[in-house]
Amino acid sequence: MITSNEINELATALCKAQGEISNPAKNAKNPHFKSNYADLGGVLDTVRPIFSSVGLSVVQFPHSLDNGNIAVTTRLMHTSGQWLEDVIDIPLQGNNLAQAAGSIITYLRRYSLAAVAGIHQADADAQEIQGSVQTMRPITSSQAHALIALAEEVGADMEKFCAYLKVDSISRLSQSNFEQAKASLEAKRKQAAA
Repeated sequence: MITSNEINELATALCKAQGEISNPAKNAKNPHFKSNYADLGGVLDTVRPIFSSVGLSVVQFPHSLDNGNIAVTTRLMHTSGQWLEDVIDIPLQGNNLAQAAGSIITYLRRYSLAAVAGIHQADADAQEIQGSVQTMRPITSSQAHALIALAEEVGADMEKFCAYLKVDSISRLSQSNFEQAKASLEAKRKQAAA
């Protein structure tokens, strides 16, 4: 997290706001998990009027990082000019990258805003994402180099291999798919040796 040089007025206003904010109503349904949750609109509707009454505002900027992750920077500002901000990011993966990016941005905005406001977010979607963050994490560079070396050893067509793995490059492969990719190449090596 980074902040302006001083945050005393912002901290005082945030303390007042958090004393008035209650958890938003669960106004949306997740059909996949058959559960309810407070969507981004519900969180904004809960936070905005109270933040505004104490001189606070929030801006959120979606962007991508050099590693390909989708990120959201959330900045909390006070009328005094004081501010604080932080960035949260998640790897971008999936077959429909535009849809995945939109979902990630909305998710990150909702959770970042809720965290700043001191709102509790409990839903099955969050539990799934929390459980899958490790599996979504891209493989390390040493894992990527090992797969590339193994692929070259067995004469695998890298473009076809990436298409089979549903990634645009080996470095974008997730940790959860690393063992599958390695096993596939090792099976090809055994076939060639037989």
